[in-house]
Amino acid sequence: MIKTIAEGVTLNYIQSKKFKDICISINFINKNEEKKATERSLLAMMLVDRCARYDTKKKMNEVCDHLYGCTLGSRTVTYGKAHCVEIRSKIINPLYIHENHNILNDWLNFISDILFQPLMKHESFDADLFQENKNILMSKIKRKEDDAQSYTIMKAFEIAGKDQPLSIRVRGSKELLEQLQAEDMVSCYHSMMKEDQIEIIVCGDLDENAFVKLITQKLSFSDRKACYETYYLLKSQECGISREEKNQPQTNIAMVYATNVTVKDADYPALKVANGILGQLPSSYLFQVVREQNSLCYSISSNLISYDGACLISTGIEEENIDKTLRLIQEQIQRCKQGDISDELLETTKKMLVGALMNSLDEMSSIIGYQLGNSILKRKYPIEENIQAVSAVTKDDVVKVFQKMTHVATFICASKEKAYE
Repeated sequence: MIKTIAEGVTLNYIQSKKFKDICISINFINKNEEKKATERSLLAMMLVDRCARYDTKKKMNEVCDHLYGCTLGSRTVTYGKAHCVEIRSKIINPLYIHENHNILNDWLNFISDILFQPLMKHESFDADLFQENKNILMSKIKRKEDDAQSYTIMKAFEIAGKDQPLSIRVRGSKELLEQLQAEDMVSCYHSMMKEDQIEIIVCGDLDENAFVKLITQKLSFSDRKACYETYYLLKSQECGISREEKNQPQTNIAMVYATNVTVKDADYPALKVANGILGQLPSSYLFQVVREQNSLCYSISSNLISYDGACLISTGIEEENIDKTLRLIQEQIQRCKQGDISDELLETTKKMLVGALMNSLDEMSSIIGYQLGNSILKRKYPIEENIQAVSAVTKDDVVKVFQKMTHVATFICASKEKAYE
């Protein structure tokens, strides 16, 4: 069931008897901008930490215990031009509780408190709540930058996606985070609650009509005119190779290619197969040639950044192997563009992708994530139809999408060898 519970607010209920839990995913979608990404990442953490009614961590834990160990969490994720704050909670299905306890009502009251009654005084978030979560977010951003591979990928995205959403870090920037004050978060909160496109996904085995009625009563969002753009195509402008040296034991490489295929294009299934052939699976060319045959790295992979129309290739190597590694990677892409793809590899890749799609039907988080993708893309695309599309991909289809791929940027974060002698 898909129901509009307010203008700009959609509820999607997925009936399933596979699981003993009920899960709700509430997604707030707005433009993907660096300042917003920073503020919204902090706000997401603050909302699930404490609220006005449960103003200590102890009280938050107690209410979760009262609700038979319900879970609560938040995260931020980007979908191309859109930035999403997700609040997710899971609770045991009342069918498995013997006590006469209106657990669903209490659960939705709890979620309502978190969203509509934050820990705010005099139009300012609680100072301790703000500072504590600001410190935690700063630590997360710094840890990401201190990880050599993550840093290399971020820099490659910044270069390849200059003035485009790809360059924006999902958690925002340290510089903007340092400047934030508790008062600044109030406008961010009100904007999210009043202006964001909201996609609510619920999965579980309940009386559908009764639960939809209950959730409509408890989560009384106001109308809003909101429908934000998501997918786009990364510009195919060549930025060349950039290099930086850091005190690290290994040299890391990140290469960004423009796919020139959007997530809604008819040949997107062929792009997924192409990515599997190139570097997503153990049978892939990058893994077999660069790692197995030439022993240049421990791991190498390619991944689609689907909503940005990009493909990322990343690996870690020794400094002296940079030129050889880059040459071999380029050779694998070129051989694919020329149609040097065995029937066996094509079929193996399709079977593994189909297997992954079928397995996702048994995981609640995957089902919810898949439906969210359909919701924000405004389409009906059942997993079964996706499986059929992947199964029907031919070698010609794969060659066609490979020929559309163009190199945009390569970033090399080289090891300062003397620091490790």
